[in-house]
Amino acid sequence: MITDSALGATPEIGPSTAVARAPVGFWLVAAVYALVMLGGTLPVPLYVFWAPQMGFGPFTTTLVFATYALGTVLALVVFASLSDRAGRRPLLASALLAAAASTALFLVARNVETLLAARFMCGLATGVFTATATAALGELAGERHARRASVVSTAANMGGLGLGAIVAGVFAQLGGNPTHLVFWVYLAALLPALVAVAVVPETVAVRHRPVLSVRRPALPGERAGREEFLRGAAAVFAAFAVSGLFSSLVPSFLREQLHVADVAAVGGVVGLLFIVALIAQLAAPARWLSRRWSAPAFLIGGVVVFEIGLWTRSLPLFIAGTLLAGTGIGLAFRRGVEAAQRLADPQHRADLLSTYFLAAYAGTIVPTLALGLLGQVINTDIATLFLAAGVVAVTLAAALGRRTGPTTHPVGRTDRH
Repeated sequence: MITDSALGATPEIGPSTAVARAPVGFWLVAAVYALVMLGGTLPVPLYVFWAPQMGFGPFTTTLVFATYALGTVLALVVFASLSDRAGRRPLLASALLAAAASTALFLVARNVETLLAARFMCGLATGVFTATATAALGELAGERHARRASVVSTAANMGGLGLGAIVAGVFAQLGGNPTHLVFWVYLAALLPALVAVAVVPETVAVRHRPVLSVRRPALPGERAGREEFLRGAAAVFAAFAVSGLFSSLVPSFLREQLHVADVAAVGGVVGLLFIVALIAQLAAPARWLSRRWSAPAFLIGGVVVFEIGLWTRSLPLFIAGTLLAGTGIGLAFRRGVEAAQRLADPQHRADLLSTYFLAAYAGTIVPTLALGLLGQVINTDIATLFLAAGVVAVTLAAALGRRTGPTTHPVGRTDRH
């Protein structure tokens, strides 16, 4: 792997003349971040229309979603950390162009292959923007407002994901062309987003020529920081396994097992998970975030309750489980982002954040694909039970991990070996 040290000086990230516009730039980045994440869940309620048109079933639905997650992982491994060298704005603009290309593919999709390509491009855009925007928000906020950066970045992420499913469901229910109208509107919204990125202050003061390479996951250099980071990564892996289930197969569960036919209602239930996660991040008491068992308790409780809802065909129980699980996802995600921002070497902030989000999106790929495969050979209820057991096991392992004491200052270097 080619490292920064092999290519010359590392970038210096710090104040510049443009940072005088940092407050406006901060909120512009946050708004565009939410818009990009919204695009990630726009397709979720629309599989009910594409499936009969293109002739595919639940397994193909999980494959399409896994392709999105694969694009996200590829972006995190190859592209996202380039912003540490090339600057934040070029990567943010490139991600928006990828989102526009993805949207155009959805508009012309007539077969599964085009749908897969559209979801893959959407994943690339999401992966690049997630790591780059989170790093940019931390730098635009400054060390004095690090907590604000963490709260806003996680809110933009979860809020956008929640709104995407809800907006697409409403458009599909009320609009005349359910698989096209929402994408035309989204494509139009990306144009002012490009303008917003163009005026955002650049926070990488010294930039270098970007070099593509497959990067290994970065970790904090000190043992205590490394162990804290890995616990957060394991927790977000489990949390995103649940969100991946909601973004892929829950719409079909709602229609076929819980008899929810209204597309807007389906989008609303899926979006509810992310909206509750957003509210948990913004409104949860500080003691919930500081206690290591708060997020695991909510996540495990939610998985158990919505599993009971699926087995008993009870929509109220399923929704109750969604509320609990969403709270757990929000708490786990915010706690992990705060730790990653705090532990990151400022010169490689996007690098460590990429590793964190890599763990998150790996959590959506492996369990979701496994569930889709299991659903081909065994009862769907039993398949989701296996997924629930896996989520509980990983969550418990992360919570029970040995603690060596808190790390309260940024780690001096990032281990890239």
